[in-house]
Amino acid sequence: MIPLKKNFSYLILDDAGQINAQNSLSESGMYMLDTRLLSRYEWHLPGFSLLHVECIGSRTLIQHFSQFERHKQCLLIKRELHIHDGGFTDELTIINDDIEAHDFDVQLALDSDMVDMFEVRGHVPPEQPRQIAKQQGKQEYFASYSDAEGVETSVSVIISGSELGKTLTLQPRTEHTLTVTGHFHSSLDMGSVKLNVPENWLHSAHSDVAVYRQAELDLHDLLLATEHGTTIAAGIPWFVTPFGRDSIISAWLLLDAFPDLAKGTLQYLAANQGTKLDAFRDEQVGKIMHEQRYAELSRLGKVPFLTYYGTADATPLFIVLLHDYCRRVGDFSLAKQLQTHWLAALSWLETYLDERGMIVFKGNSDGLTVQSWKDSHDSLSYSDGRLGEGALAVAEVQGYCYAAYNAVSAFYTELGDSANAERYAAQAARIQQSFHKLYWMPEHNNYAIAIDEQSQQLDINSSDSGHLLWSGIVPDAYVDTLVERLFADD
Repeated sequence: MIPLKKNFSYLILDDAGQINAQNSLSESGMYMLDTRLLSRYEWHLPGFSLLHVECIGSRTLIQHFSQFERHKQCLLIKRELHIHDGGFTDELTIINDDIEAHDFDVQLALDSDMVDMFEVRGHVPPEQPRQIAKQQGKQEYFASYSDAEGVETSVSVIISGSELGKTLTLQPRTEHTLTVTGHFHSSLDMGSVKLNVPENWLHSAHSDVAVYRQAELDLHDLLLATEHGTTIAAGIPWFVTPFGRDSIISAWLLLDAFPDLAKGTLQYLAANQGTKLDAFRDEQVGKIMHEQRYAELSRLGKVPFLTYYGTADATPLFIVLLHDYCRRVGDFSLAKQLQTHWLAALSWLETYLDERGMIVFKGNSDGLTVQSWKDSHDSLSYSDGRLGEGALAVAEVQGYCYAAYNAVSAFYTELGDSANAERYAAQAARIQQSFHKLYWMPEHNNYAIAIDEQSQQLDINSSDSGHLLWSGIVPDAYVDTLVERLFADD
């Protein structure tokens, strides 16, 4: 798989740099806002061998193809494919450096299925064949689709430098360039917000180190532009969309280098905070979302992911990031601006604490079964291999809540409300004490990954304890022991 991405537009290519969702990589395609606009984009290059592939970040693919006959190169193709914000350009330069003329047939197969990402992933059976308007000419291709809500999605492709089906004759020592330009369109507003982040956005002193530079490029290419500011996607190819937990933690890790990402993420999540009870989408008043989707099946309610709230951790993490952002920039004005939102998040924490003082979740058969950061269905188990069931209180979520109550205490201190500042500092201390009693496994020198409704520990060793360390919930007397356990050979 070769992924290319810019903002909400992305390409998933097979290893040859082509798209044929029927015959090669099933997830290959050209997408915008979780809808596959092109399910086929395939150059027919008979007799050519792929010599070299190079990706520059996640926006440019460079390939070289060569055609050999009688032990000599007849034609060389240099291809540069660039993803843009709302489209792409694909430039093929065909070079004849032989002493004889050679022919090149211009053949590019194009097709559209306009399917939803959840269909591509196999989570939902394919819909009935969509009524897609398609037009194909010698130098253009156009496909459009209007769903039941009237949302229009389209793709247009223009070929310049020749015509499809035409044979080019390249004279000796000459070259010819074909350029394909694609434009994506959606009537949804998200597609119209452009991403404008400078290349040196991280201002790193280590950018001359290849691995570090690649990480910078990858992070840059995951950024998303929204009307509320810049946020970041969870990943390519399935999660090119704003998230709660993933976007928050990424913004938190980049807080010193690019605080604007945290600001945009907080404003976006606040604008999409839960306002009602909706069991299908796991929405509750004050809850911060897990993920946002834009494609047809989510918008029509066939899957619950149009602003889906099935996560136990994004709400306390929202409060923590807001506090750390304000502390980082030395200004609590954003906390005052978003006061109704962090108060609503705080109310959610207080409402959904159980009698032990822990935040629990129950899986949603329509959405996510496990609603913590290891959200695969089989990630929470007892040491005998049984999966945790019912209401589970996952360890790191309690650490996030501890940090959130300390953050709220700091907000009230900034507002001059010492009584509430002391109240929430005391609440954090109570959670810390209860948590240690419930989760500590002395036989392992580690915390259980979770506890069930009967307070039985899911007694396996896991990396969740690292989250506990950075949340601050681990008592000082146990920090060194836990660190040593995390660095043990197993």
